[in-house]
Amino acid sequence: MTQTEMSEELFSLPASFGQKRMWLLEQAGSGTALYTMRAALRLRGPLDPGALERALTEVVARHEVLRSVLRLDGNDIAQVVRAPGPVSLPVVEVPGGPEAAVALAAELSREPFDLAAGPLLRCTLLRLAEDDHVLLALVHHSVCDGMSLGVLLRELTALYEPCLHGVAHPLEELPLQYADYAVWLREQVASGALEEQLAYWGERLAGVRELRLPADLPRPAVRAWSAVSAPVKVAAPVVRQLRLTAPGGGVTASMVALAAYAVVLSRWSGQNDLVVGLPVAGRPEVDLEPLVGFFVNTLPIRVDLSGDPSFGELLAQVRERCVEAYSRADVPFELMVERAHPDRRAGRLPLAQTLLNVQQSVPLGLAEITGVTLEPVELPDTALQFDAVADLVEQGDAVTGHVSLSADLFAAETAALVARSLSAVLRAASAAPGTPLSALPCPVADARPAAGGAQAPDEAYEEAPAALPAGGGKPQTPGEHLLVALWREVLEVSEVGVHDEFYALGGNSMRAVRIVTAAREQGLELPLDRMLGQHTIREVIAHTEAAAAAAGHRTTAAPAAA
Repeated sequence: MTQTEMSEELFSLPASFGQKRMWLLEQAGSGTALYTMRAALRLRGPLDPGALERALTEVVARHEVLRSVLRLDGNDIAQVVRAPGPVSLPVVEVPGGPEAAVALAAELSREPFDLAAGPLLRCTLLRLAEDDHVLLALVHHSVCDGMSLGVLLRELTALYEPCLHGVAHPLEELPLQYADYAVWLREQVASGALEEQLAYWGERLAGVRELRLPADLPRPAVRAWSAVSAPVKVAAPVVRQLRLTAPGGGVTASMVALAAYAVVLSRWSGQNDLVVGLPVAGRPEVDLEPLVGFFVNTLPIRVDLSGDPSFGELLAQVRERCVEAYSRADVPFELMVERAHPDRRAGRLPLAQTLLNVQQSVPLGLAEITGVTLEPVELPDTALQFDAVADLVEQGDAVTGHVSLSADLFAAETAALVARSLSAVLRAASAAPGTPLSALPCPVADARPAAGGAQAPDEAYEEAPAALPAGGGKPQTPGEHLLVALWREVLEVSEVGVHDEFYALGGNSMRAVRIVTAAREQGLELPLDRMLGQHTIREVIAHTEAAAAAAGHRTTAAPAAA
């Protein structure tokens, strides 16, 4: 146990809405490192590891969230802040050069975090040579986002030389802490200040269906969450032409990319009504910009491609939907889900099953270190919690990046086809914006009929119904009787039948956690991932009993097999 882990606990505050979601996702997929944020910086030149360690200690002292942990506290999740203390920076010798450092970074990234015990920041200095190092920072997403990684690296480089020479550092005192933001947002929601925005999302997302992409492989019972990726590169003139010719103007490169991505997803899935998640910074005030924390929000942009419109018409719709969404971006994604009441299924994220992340290429703004060259190190994505993600960078209208698909469901060739499709749609639409969507080239859709065995959307994702015990709406087994009692208590309803659906009765994610916790105290282990999806009492008990029986069968069969 490190000094950071043993430091005194100062105070506890309710977690932010985003932190609650991260906590829930971790409980449902415990033992994985899906939500680890990563950054690496190569430092070539004479470096004092001790000074860098002191700089890291100062950064963690400045940002309370980096010395926080998340714990279940009664019916809610709390962020517990610990006192500042020394933070260690282990130095690891890495023979083999930069490639070996990237491989070791991938290995270290696979070690999960313990949200209750912490620390939720791990930094390691990889020594390639006497004057050549790679600084690896691993942070759990519940206390960090992409912009925060930039803050972390900027402060580390700004504090290095003051710590080396023992002089005062130039950084101003932080105006706020992440916990202040979390409390403010809760107050905004409680006061009703966000009601108009919530009403918009509830109306916009009503009746939305999940995106079902035709998989190459059967959906496994246990997912590895690995990714297959392919590069995307679209020249600036292509994007610029679409921006200039779009009806009404005011179109950004991000909107152009979203329209093209929606075309590819629609042609591939056969769905004309779909949702794409669009990450936004989630820092509405300038005082939040210098903070480390989990601010990023996801805007579920619903796109209607029915009627075979032209790409230009679709682009005008996408612009309108994005402008509406940006003006209502204060609502946490978690509350959008509750207001929209989407279909929920075990192991599937609600509302948005795919993301489009378009970032602008801007310098990191690292402080100079005398005699040391600083260079960001790109770490390839090795984990993916969505079925499909497009990570793109906009630089002077040119768009580059990559498309990643779940390796549990898709082959590498499909990722390459999706990347080619995105580029092909943009090039064709740029040459003729009036072209109907059905006439735009889309290699991933064109290849589907010849794929041989590719599953239809509904077949690819439909789960076989569990064998349910006989009986009506009344509980038949001890497990069913226990859950009926717990549902009545937690959902505050007088009548509960074993065929009633949890979310239809007013359930939500935190209430599901309360039921899992209470059932565990009574000796009944319920799968949280199943509870977070739509379920009835009879379904979840049948699943639990089937899983227990299967586990018992494996236990008894193992010695005989040996």
